[in-house]
Amino acid sequence: MLNSLRTKLTLSMLITSLAAISVMALITPWLLEQRFVNEAREVHFKGFVRAIEEFRQDHQEWGGRQSALLINQYLSNRQAAPIRPALSDQRPTVSNSFRFVLTDHQGFVFLPFFEYELGQQLSAEQLQQANPLTLDGELVGYALGGGELPLTDQDKSYLLIQSRSMLIGAAAGLAVTLLLSLTMGSQLVKHLQALTRAAIEMSKGNLNQRVQVEGKDEVALLAREFNRMAQELNNTYAELKASNETIKAQAEAMQELSLRDELTSLHNRRYFNQQFRLMHHQAIRYQDALALALGDIDNFKQINDRFSHHIGDAVLKQVAVLMQKEIREADVLARYGGEEFVILMAHTDKRQAEGLIDRIRAKVEAWPWHQLASELHVTISFGISDKLDSDLGHSMLVEADNRLYQAKDLGRNRVCV
Repeated sequence: MLNSLRTKLTLSMLITSLAAISVMALITPWLLEQRFVNEAREVHFKGFVRAIEEFRQDHQEWGGRQSALLINQYLSNRQAAPIRPALSDQRPTVSNSFRFVLTDHQGFVFLPFFEYELGQQLSAEQLQQANPLTLDGELVGYALGGGELPLTDQDKSYLLIQSRSMLIGAAAGLAVTLLLSLTMGSQLVKHLQALTRAAIEMSKGNLNQRVQVEGKDEVALLAREFNRMAQELNNTYAELKASNETIKAQAEAMQELSLRDELTSLHNRRYFNQQFRLMHHQAIRYQDALALALGDIDNFKQINDRFSHHIGDAVLKQVAVLMQKEIREADVLARYGGEEFVILMAHTDKRQAEGLIDRIRAKVEAWPWHQLASELHVTISFGISDKLDSDLGHSMLVEADNRLYQAKDLGRNRVCV
């Protein structure tokens, strides 16, 4: 894309330069000729004013028909030398076929040519087309040009040399301009390439982009602004990323807290229900074994009544610690409610689960509970089920609960399968 831009820029500069040369080639001769004619007129106008000044020095009256007749006679006696001054070789000249009608400041003709007559007063419209003649800022007359301006061979040679000189100078200047433009254009494209590469990298997520452009021109200003915006974007992205990570961590912490029992730090019933639905579905789908054990601390109400609720909370915490030490990594342990606990054991039937659960029961019975309170003794009963029915686990929970009640009825501190 940037190579195409370089080509277009080069062609644009070349076309612009050629167009400028063409325009100068067309208008330069015309401009030189106009300047030539204007200089010739100025020379004549000075001669006219000088002739009028000399006449006024000899005659007090100036202006009006009589004055026009007098100055015409005066000029005729002098053979009109003042109004056709001799010119040096360095000044433009015009042929005698190019004539002027001269009037005083009131418009009375004192040098007639063409259809104008001596003493005739020109109208205001005619005077508007004439050139005013002034002496020290004072209007003293008018000059109305007429006829063609035939150029001599010398005049034509002079104009041709001037035109060629100007065209050669202009072409040389344009060539230098084109060379400088191409150099600057190449540098501009180089800087644009750097900006484009940086912008592409930023679009890919690489925000730490910088463009090195020296100077005070528009491209350098654009590069500095790009660097500033890139830095701000990078800082904002870093802040946003940090904020998102904080929010994510807080959300995960809140999620974890919502699935944890505040007292025992075990998973709560909500977490158990999520895992139970998933593990029960997988066990049925893959025809795998799944065991569920419900446990209940024996005579927990009496512990609270006799030793206080504070001791009761300590008992719950310690039982949770003992159970966590015995279960396997793949097992799910949760506080089911009050003094009840539940354990899910994947790839395990009720006979295999019985050994693990009975070990937990024995650990609870053997722990030195007198450390919490004198004469305190704690036991726990369990009911186990591995019944898999297509009822989202309801049958398994009911059977485990029935086995738990059976353990209670048989004297507590036991496991029923």
